[in-house]
Amino acid sequence: MTGISSLGVGSGLDLNTLVQQLVAAERAPAEGRLNRLETRFESQISALGQVKSSLATLEEALANLTGVEDARSVQLSDETAFSATATAAADVGRYNIEVFELARAQSLASLGFADPDAALGAGDLTISLGAGDPVTVTIAEGANTLRDVRDAINDADAGVLATLVRDGAEWRLLLSAEESGLANTVSVSVAGTLDGNLASATMTETVTPADARFSVAGLELTSSSNVVDDVLPGVTLNLRRLTEAPVELAVGRDAEATRATLDEFVTAYNAMIDLSAELSSFNTETGERAALNGDSTLRSIRGALPAALGADTGALWNAVELGLRSDRNGKLSVDEDAFTARLAEDQTEVLASLRGFGETLSQNMAIYTDADGVLASRTESLQSSLRSLELRRDQLDRRMESVEARLTRQFTALDQMISQMQSTSSFLASQLANLPLARSGSDGQ
Repeated sequence: MTGISSLGVGSGLDLNTLVQQLVAAERAPAEGRLNRLETRFESQISALGQVKSSLATLEEALANLTGVEDARSVQLSDETAFSATATAAADVGRYNIEVFELARAQSLASLGFADPDAALGAGDLTISLGAGDPVTVTIAEGANTLRDVRDAINDADAGVLATLVRDGAEWRLLLSAEESGLANTVSVSVAGTLDGNLASATMTETVTPADARFSVAGLELTSSSNVVDDVLPGVTLNLRRLTEAPVELAVGRDAEATRATLDEFVTAYNAMIDLSAELSSFNTETGERAALNGDSTLRSIRGALPAALGADTGALWNAVELGLRSDRNGKLSVDEDAFTARLAEDQTEVLASLRGFGETLSQNMAIYTDADGVLASRTESLQSSLRSLELRRDQLDRRMESVEARLTRQFTALDQMISQMQSTSSFLASQLANLPLARSGSDGQ
């Protein structure tokens, strides 16, 4: 609003402030309504964002529930000799395992070189690892020191690692196979003018290659690696040291992993129930309503959550029959006895029933959480309403400018009229003072 600095000059009254106060008084009710609507829309958008975040956490837990597998647990009577992991493909059973020898990678050491920066000639190094294809490394003039040879071998990706070691006053080239086992022996030949001491035939074997030797249930086996994953289906053994006596490996069904996945879901589900109760609450003492009190979208979500508990998913049991219980507030818990009994009865069917329940509830939630779902549409509608408030504020500003202009005109006219009346009054007073009667009366005094 633009103030009129000359307003009130004629009357001596602060008419400019009066105009501003009258305009503010007329603006206040409309502006208050717009502010309340803006606060409500923003609160609802924020609340819907909280709902969307909570449902995203629930969907993640449901994805784990939908993908739950017949997990396996492993137990070892001695955890120092080897470790073991098992997938759902592993057979349930017990196995006695002994480790007689660990797999080793071959290492070779060259004869000593006095200067690692001296030129060693030029030509080709041909590197072979076991029965694999040979790899040729070209050593050129100007890049043919012992250090250069080391770097060229490592850059060749031939399955052989080269290092330099100082042995007293001399330097040795060490070659080590990257893979262990008898089949992975290192062979190096030289051609051209390269120093013959770079050939493996002149080197000393510092570590003899070896296959791992072990037994499973008395059956003796070998492996080129200490990581053995092709003997017991679904089981990976990581051999660490030799055993003094058989070590028992027990592979069983991992009910704890299944229960942990279910507990993760229950936690996420109950968090959503708590949030929905908070966002829909009403304080009877203060009359204060939460952002989504009475909101149809939130009521619909609250109804969709428990609906899946007793739904027929095509599996043997529904969620209630598996042991999921809902209290009067809608929060879930797991009936320990019921769930344990179902696991003991048929763990495979329990997993299938959990997957079916997870898929059903995921489908129910997708209506709300998809990119074009209910929550996205509702949020966009509220954001559109916020944008419309800006238009209404612009309209209010223009209307108030018109009101201010009208009041300014009216008060300007009033100011001018008062000014004229004051001028007339002063003139009349002056004329009356100059009348003969007025002078004589003054002289008589």
